[in-house]
Amino acid sequence: MKIQVQGHRGDRGNFPENSIPAFLSALKKGVDVLEMDVVISQDNKVVVSHEPFMSSLYMLQPNGKEITKEEELSFNLYKMPYHLIKQFDSGSKGNPNFLQQKKIKTYKPLLSEVLDTVEDFLKEEKIDSIQYNIEIKSEAIEYHKSQPAPEEFVTLVTEVIEQKKLTNRVILQSFDPAILEILHKKYPAIQLSYLVEEKSLEENLNLLSFTPNIFSPFYKMILNEEYVNQVKKLNMKLIPWTVNQPEAIKEMIKFQVDGIITDYPERVIEQLSTNK
Repeated sequence: MKIQVQGHRGDRGNFPENSIPAFLSALKKGVDVLEMDVVISQDNKVVVSHEPFMSSLYMLQPNGKEITKEEELSFNLYKMPYHLIKQFDSGSKGNPNFLQQKKIKTYKPLLSEVLDTVEDFLKEEKIDSIQYNIEIKSEAIEYHKSQPAPEEFVTLVTEVIEQKKLTNRVILQSFDPAILEILHKKYPAIQLSYLVEEKSLEENLNLLSFTPNIFSPFYKMILNEEYVNQVKKLNMKLIPWTVNQPEAIKEMIKFQVDGIITDYPERVIEQLSTNK
């Protein structure tokens, strides 16, 4: 059984997260899937970003000035037009959690730009088509504050995917059951992945009216083969996140999960090749 390698936010261990350079680096390393997050701008553009604000951890203002922890939430992407969002620098500062990440000036791209760039790259390099795993960053307390309501959010994201004719190569994932319910009802052709961080398998699935295609837990929730078997009995693929350390990667391979989401695609690819 082939275990899918998913580049988390592209190749976050080595390049600025959710950036074009990170996605291209992950492709060059040989990932099967590009994982990314999306939020919505004031002018209803689908922006590739993990946070719906400018994170003080790694973002710089257009003039190069730092963003403090206290002020980061005031840079609310849902209240900013995209032309302004694009002026912020998401790569020059680096990320203290990823010390080998290259410091390069880059920006938060639109989902449409990422899809176009990747598709062009695949054609040029004659690489087999890959999949996109797109997380809709949504939580109930943020509806109408840093994001639209679920129905509108889903519509904006799926419009881009349909426009690019990529419905059959996209996985949409979310922690928010409301998002998944709308997708299940309105877009049955799109693969859905349920992201979870805590609670039992049963407790999480009770929050949905259907069984998703993929169950995607925090990797530390997978403690034994029994858990793996429970997921597979329900005909769901099991794709844990975010698996970075060599021992954890080995353990996930041993459990024969269906895919591994990682900040360091090269580590998973290398481990899989030694396991052959």
